[in-house]
Amino acid sequence: MENDSIVFHGNLQQLLEKVETGEMIPKLQASHAPMCKFFTAYYVISGIRHVVPLVHGPTGCPLYMSDFVRTRECCEIRGVPLEPTACTTLDESNIIYGGEGKLLEAVKEAYAKYHPDLIVILSCCCSGIIGDDVESIAREAEKLVGCRVLALRSEGFGGDFRSGYEDAFKLIMELMDPPKTTMEQTINILGARWGPSPTEFNWDMDEIERLLSEIGIKINAIIAGGCTVEQIRHAREVELNASWCYDWGQKLGDLMQERFGIPYSRTGQPYGLAATTEWLLGVATPLGMKEKALDVIERETREVEPDLAYLRQALSGKTAIIEISEFPGPIRALSLARMAAEFGAHPVVINVHPYTIKERMPSIKFLLETGVNPEIILTNGLFRLGSFRSSKETEDELEAIVKGYDNPLFFGNSGRFPPCPVVNLTLMNPTFQPQYGFKGIKNIATLVRQALENKDLPRSRLFKGMLYGTRTR
Repeated sequence: MENDSIVFHGNLQQLLEKVETGEMIPKLQASHAPMCKFFTAYYVISGIRHVVPLVHGPTGCPLYMSDFVRTRECCEIRGVPLEPTACTTLDESNIIYGGEGKLLEAVKEAYAKYHPDLIVILSCCCSGIIGDDVESIAREAEKLVGCRVLALRSEGFGGDFRSGYEDAFKLIMELMDPPKTTMEQTINILGARWGPSPTEFNWDMDEIERLLSEIGIKINAIIAGGCTVEQIRHAREVELNASWCYDWGQKLGDLMQERFGIPYSRTGQPYGLAATTEWLLGVATPLGMKEKALDVIERETREVEPDLAYLRQALSGKTAIIEISEFPGPIRALSLARMAAEFGAHPVVINVHPYTIKERMPSIKFLLETGVNPEIILTNGLFRLGSFRSSKETEDELEAIVKGYDNPLFFGNSGRFPPCPVVNLTLMNPTFQPQYGFKGIKNIATLVRQALENKDLPRSRLFKGMLYGTRTR
């Protein structure tokens, strides 16, 4: 494809090799910066019910988190009861003389006010720079209150967004008691983050729970997707760990297998029939429930056979253009690519940043091992300052790329205007959720049908102008 805006055009394996050899530098420009370690650690901790995250820092750090995470995303969208975020409100004096005494008093005040099951001290940049010993304060404070108190060094400069998730999951392991028994046919789901992320919502987890229940498999805890401290305490009593998303569950799964000997089912995201079958058998087979799982898969497959037939007919010979911008995120995009190929389309994934390849290296290699190796295109707009999200430049690049393929079909953000049918898979629309499993097959088939049947309807020029401006090149 001849296009001056294209920086890389190959497949996923070739992009991985370029990142590993340094030919493509996995470095983000300022406008592409992800959340810092503090933010992502907070997301995971907020996934535990009746916990008080205690931010050891000035008031600005918890403001966004408590408002966006716990009020808007969790309380208003997911129906999770509003829970508090506490803060030591460090000032200039504390920065000079230290804030450890103030932190100890804050832990006691948080417990007296809310009586939580767990308090987690989160250091931010200020307390990290002055070197307050949050771990020692947590141990001392635990003697003075009636719940566990843990400390997580989560200052933003101490790591990137991924280390925040992984360190928080690692901290959660300290809550896991030695097993007193084994809960037969019971698993943990790892890697959920019930702080907000536009790539994961609880409808998908509902479908996973439904299918597991049909097989007869129970879930002890979804870590950390709305689980309780009590569930975490019993996490070592299960027979198996499985992942909500291999990318985020992998680290905790490997750690629990290494430290506690709990097997970890390595499976991708259950998009489409093949991946859903693999996910269910990957859990059921180690539990000795393969035959029951096959019965459920056969029954569920019969129920969605009209949708499967439609997807095969509708996608056969098409080019599935999947762009990574606000949605769907890199791992979901690659899972969608696998699903599109399953139904006869040729997947093309646009703008997987080399930084994503570096930070998700184990997951990328896992996907390649499972045969996921779609065509990849990176554009100039991906590497321009201020152009990470949907912009005029990347919109123009997308439109030009789409024109270069036969029978294109765009999967992703409905705020894009490519000259082809748009399958609106954004997760903010609950009408067609979930996207995992057999219900996901039905919902995706409905969305594809809508896109194709309405392909000739004009889209709003006014809305496009509001998003990208009206200037032309």
